[in-house]
Amino acid sequence: MRSSPPKVAIRGAARSAVPAGLIAVIAWPGVPLPMRLGAAGALFAFWAAVYARYRAAGRRQTRHEWELLRRTDRQALRRHYDERVPTMEQEFEQWGPYYAYKHQMRYNLVARAVRDNLPPGGRVLDTGCGAALVAARMLDLDAEYLGLDFGGPHIQYAARKLREADGRLRVRFVRADAEQIPLIDACVDVVVMSEVIEHLLRPDRAVWEVARVLRPGGTFIMTTNNACEVPLRSPLANPLAWFEKALGTGHPSLISHRHWVWPEPVDRELLPAQAEDVYVPHTHHIPAETCGMLASAGLKTPRWSTFEFPPPQSVTAALLAKAGSAGRRLADATEWVAQHAPLVNRLGTHLFMLARKTGAPVAADPPPGVWPGPVPQVLGPFPDDLNW
Repeated sequence: MRSSPPKVAIRGAARSAVPAGLIAVIAWPGVPLPMRLGAAGALFAFWAAVYARYRAAGRRQTRHEWELLRRTDRQALRRHYDERVPTMEQEFEQWGPYYAYKHQMRYNLVARAVRDNLPPGGRVLDTGCGAALVAARMLDLDAEYLGLDFGGPHIQYAARKLREADGRLRVRFVRADAEQIPLIDACVDVVVMSEVIEHLLRPDRAVWEVARVLRPGGTFIMTTNNACEVPLRSPLANPLAWFEKALGTGHPSLISHRHWVWPEPVDRELLPAQAEDVYVPHTHHIPAETCGMLASAGLKTPRWSTFEFPPPQSVTAALLAKAGSAGRRLADATEWVAQHAPLVNRLGTHLFMLARKTGAPVAADPPPGVWPGPVPQVLGPFPDDLNW
């Protein structure tokens, strides 16, 4: 049973009490120098021990999830997304006002980026469009919108929702796989992929497809989960974890804990009898690594950023959710402060990337090593020297 937010907060405060006490000894006026030095040594030893346990546990969990992803089955994925995954708007109803409010931030951000980069009369491809929440924010544009999704019910829902919508946006939908986009080369001006790439078995193939269908100079707008998000420990209790995440945005090998799969397996009713548990991909991306993959496909990333503070699974988010409208206003203030704080601004829950097509891919197909994830069709041991 998961502990309640107040109990978790109490345990977190207790974990911070030791370093807080040692810092007080170091800073208190009149404390003899030998005692200060002893407290400083104890403080660094405490932080080192806490971080060593954190890193070891993170590596174990990362290895475990990496192996689970190798079991993924495409047929199970299709049934899962058709029969078990609700639309985003249905999820908003389940999560409640606070979490829906925070998720709306993502679609506002993406829609603004589309408006800034789509030429008049241009064409935008929304890969993994879901409930077409991006399209709903740009109905006034003189443009063509093509929504693509892997899940049949999602396409049907989006098409029904926008069938009677007023506006100049010309809307079409197609069911397809992001790794095999059914469009000709160089035919779209903007490609959107919002919270989609983390669900793909071969994100490298999807990126190659994005580069293929984009016109020269076209724009790729992407959001996804950030592997370098804020640690669920206070910086007082485990400051080295915070430095790991902040510095890991540019140095993937520093990141100890990286999610590869959704925590719960696919519903057993969707699997053949006696089959092993199957887990769906839910990969958290590292900025430098993903920028490198985009560059290999001929997509240059002039800027990236992160957003959504605090993490939705944190005690802070749970307390803000309980506070109603006041909690949402406080969350906005927290977001603003975090976005403007050096290093901390790298630690948002989600990653925003904007890339432009500036050249050709390094090869016709993604070369080995451009993406470090396990390929289910290719068996092999877990690579201990994997560069993340």
